[in-house]
Amino acid sequence: MDKNTRILITGATGFIGRSLVKELCAKGYTDITAMVRRTSNAGFLKENDINTLLGDISDQNSLSIIKGKYDVLFHCAGFISDSNEKRLEDVNIRGTENVCNWAFEHKIKKFIYLSSIAVNSGNPEAPLREDMPYKATNKYGISKLEAEKVAVGFRDRGLPMVIVRPCMVYGEGEPHMLPLLARLIKLRLLILPNQGKPKLHLVSVRNVAACLVHCMEDVRALGGTFHIADNEVLTVGEIFNIFAKSLGVSKPLHLSYSATKFFTLIPFIGKRIKFLCKDRVYSIERLKTGLDFIPPYPVYSELAASVKK
Repeated sequence: MDKNTRILITGATGFIGRSLVKELCAKGYTDITAMVRRTSNAGFLKENDINTLLGDISDQNSLSIIKGKYDVLFHCAGFISDSNEKRLEDVNIRGTENVCNWAFEHKIKKFIYLSSIAVNSGNPEAPLREDMPYKATNKYGISKLEAEKVAVGFRDRGLPMVIVRPCMVYGEGEPHMLPLLARLIKLRLLILPNQGKPKLHLVSVRNVAACLVHCMEDVRALGGTFHIADNEVLTVGEIFNIFAKSLGVSKPLHLSYSATKFFTLIPFIGKRIKFLCKDRVYSIERLKTGLDFIPPYPVYSELAASVKK
């Protein structure tokens, strides 16, 4: 693809968006514009000579500030907390509708939508495949499910689109999950169920970014929906042992199967223990066989680098 391709990004100041910007710059793309809110910290973008536009995807009128022509639009903006249902609807559903509508009207050549594995993670089968029914398990998942339906509607109307669904994303600077987990590991408060043997498939933020760029560059991706996860599947025990080693502390405690059953009955704690009891594995065969894409960053080094002493 031409390195002068005109690229527009929503959510460029977010965890995944920042990694996407880095990947695009590393591959030599020079015409990149990010739409950011007034409250966003755009220092990283300015340091990398990224053009910025002030706007809010939840406000359809603010999209009118986007002038000029763009070839590719990465829609990475999103809200993840279950604590604010209205914000989930405004950003994830209405925001996606607004951005898709703008892209459709302005004849974007390739629209790459960052969805989530949460749209069908409620299916009990493993590995989870893209063709399984929509089935969300929380408010965030429901909002992403409805947002993806909106996106698919525009795709059916002719918007050239690729949908990418990451599973749980980790990496250096991850703001939500890793700081808490690191504290729990250091304080010896993290206990792993069923001897640490359940499988937990994760994805490095750098693999997500590499996948997004690959989908932009590969014409075969158009019209497709793809899961993205690390190439390797580890157990819960393997993952947290890597974290502990990187932090320079002892490995987390492993619960026996009988002890796990007891702890799942305890209010508050039980819900979190149950989350780690289920095998969570995602098929990325569509990426591998359809687009010849294998996640380039190995899980072992990525996990170790994502937490620091």
